Amino acid sequence: MSPLSSPGDRSTKEVSALLREARSLLRRADKLFAGVAAVDDAVTTGLATEARRAVEQLVHELARLEQRRERRARDAVRRRR
Repeated sequence: MSPLSSPGDRSTKEVSALLREARSLLRRADKLFAGVAAVDDAVTTGLATEARRAVEQLVHELARLEQRRERRARDAVRRRR
């Protein structure tokens, strides 16, 4: 079994796909927040701010998870040599 076809690699690819989706969602949340900023309503602005912050935190955590899994995969390849 090559290192590229290991189960860990599949999981890393899944995390990478989730990270791409989350970054896309963050771009959309930024656009939404910009539009909501024009509305003069504190509740709506607060909810948009909270949503954007949550998506930003998700992106950050997925990026950390992706880095950790990539590091483990590299270490596993090194140990096999």
